[in-house]
Amino acid sequence: MNHIYIFLFINFLTIIPNCIYAQSIGLEKVNKQLETVSGDSARILVYYKVASEIYKSAPQDAQEIVSKGLDLAEAKKFEALAIDLLNLQGVIYLKLNNFDESIKTHFRVLKRREERNDKKGMMLSFLNIGNVFNKSYDPEQALKYYQRALDLAKEIHDTRNRANISTNIGNIYAQKALNGEQKKDVSNAIDYLVKTVEFCKSNAPEVDLFNTYILLSYLYLKADKLEWSTYYTDLAIDITSKKKDPVGESYARINRANIYVKEKRFDLATKEVTLIKNIIAKSGLSNLTEELQGDFDKIAKAVKEQDEHLVLSDQDSSDRKFHEDAEILRVRIREELREKYESEKKELENKNLILENASIEREAYWVKLMWLVTFFVLLIFLVLVLLLVKKNRLLRKEKQKVDDQAAEIRHQHEELVQADRFRSTIFSVVSHDLRSPLSTFQALLSVSKIVDLPAHEIKNMLITIGNQVNTASKMLDSLLVWSSQQMANEKLDMQEIVPFQIVKECEELFIDRINLKNLFIDVRISPQLTILSDLKRFEFIIRNIFNNAIKFSFSGKSIIFNQRETDSEILISITDQGVGMDERKITALKSMQKQQTSLEGTFEEKGAGIGLMLCHEFANRMGYSITVESSEGFGSTFTLHIPKHHSAA
Repeated sequence: MNHIYIFLFINFLTIIPNCIYAQSIGLEKVNKQLETVSGDSARILVYYKVASEIYKSAPQDAQEIVSKGLDLAEAKKFEALAIDLLNLQGVIYLKLNNFDESIKTHFRVLKRREERNDKKGMMLSFLNIGNVFNKSYDPEQALKYYQRALDLAKEIHDTRNRANISTNIGNIYAQKALNGEQKKDVSNAIDYLVKTVEFCKSNAPEVDLFNTYILLSYLYLKADKLEWSTYYTDLAIDITSKKKDPVGESYARINRANIYVKEKRFDLATKEVTLIKNIIAKSGLSNLTEELQGDFDKIAKAVKEQDEHLVLSDQDSSDRKFHEDAEILRVRIREELREKYESEKKELENKNLILENASIEREAYWVKLMWLVTFFVLLIFLVLVLLLVKKNRLLRKEKQKVDDQAAEIRHQHEELVQADRFRSTIFSVVSHDLRSPLSTFQALLSVSKIVDLPAHEIKNMLITIGNQVNTASKMLDSLLVWSSQQMANEKLDMQEIVPFQIVKECEELFIDRINLKNLFIDVRISPQLTILSDLKRFEFIIRNIFNNAIKFSFSGKSIIFNQRETDSEILISITDQGVGMDERKITALKSMQKQQTSLEGTFEEKGAGIGLMLCHEFANRMGYSITVESSEGFGSTFTLHIPKHHSAA
């Protein structure tokens, strides 16, 4: 069974870091590539790339190329590149069976990687050292370094290399089990390899497991578990046949023939041997027949004697040394067979590649020409698109200007219509409200010419006329303020004002009426509060709301001026304790509609009804707003909302 292990061992050793299948051989490729690059690092990479491509098929050439690249890397002090080249040199020494130099080289690489604390590099060095000991028939040392590599692979969570290292360790366990007689070794090897297969399938499905399957099939055969041996044999045959690997498939089918012998199905064993010989004949690897001849002879002897125990019998002790020496020779023969197979296969691939390249070069000219034509067509198309986009953008801008102008005209038209309607309303109110005191005054003058009136009647009439004239005078003042601001294009004169001072001035203006109604004025506005406002408009708003509060307050009550703040506003409120308003009157005020009839105050004061309308308009012009809260019979609260950006303090 030793030759089975040796075959699998060779397959496992193909899993070496930094190796690629050879594509071309020799220094000519290096020189050709060096002509196309500049810079020392690029030149070093050329040496590394070419050597790693050809070391399997031409290790001597690869060794010479690596030496040149390593000399350049050391001279230019490219530490990382020097380590990679030194590592590749150790791999090539192993390929040349120069085990001592390979071990020395890999230990040099390990030391330099340890100095750089490169844990992944250290893991790969331990793996390479293990491979050298394994190939030089020192499994105990190989197992030691494989285990150190496995520990580092677990630490850095490198699942692919962990899987590869685990299969190498399993290979050594399998070697011990197949060479010995201890059933425990067979059981332990099977257990380890099964766990390795499960790990690879779960974490590294790209790892090729057919070698492991062949090992498991031989181990189960030795343990007399034919069902499991058949299962793994079938898996290995399926993979190797799909990969078109005649060497691997031949070794897998040898085990199937052995299973048939163990099952006493001798006719099927004979057919399987014939099938293996056909596979070898088709592959052209004639030396493989010589390699497997011992197995063919054993199977033929078992078939002839109808003895199912012959296939697993060990050699006699007298010729064991001969077989051990022959085993070494067969390892080399097997390596040469596989290299010959890979070399011939690669040579055929290279011939096909040359033909493909010639075809590609012919097509490349036309493709290049087509790309140039396409480029110029696309360039012209792109220029046209850009011109169209630019033209479209200009048209959109012009259209937007027209739309903006139209919207502005509509807005101005609406403002003119509203202003005209408002002016008509004001002048109709003025004409109506001025007629009453003038008519009364005219009647009094007429009567005084005809008859002599008692003094108290004349006094009462004068008081009535005085009240009406006072109302008309205030209405005219308001109208003059509004009309002057209209004529001045409604320009605002924003300045710092003190609301407390404005309230106090209005209180002095209305002191006679306040005393007449015995009202208490409670001003809770901070004297330090300043705001930005138009002085005349602000005075007008405060004066009109204050006047209405006096007009509609019950005798002996209070009028309260209050101040509070929110996050965005300063609120100044004027609260009276008077007649109040119902919902209909509040709605009319909010919509800035004039009352159909002027409301009388608590002392039968008359009003024009336009003061609050102008207050609302003035407030809106300054960015303020006025809200009303009222309940009939319980007074009203008018609140002026001033945005905080109008606040000066």
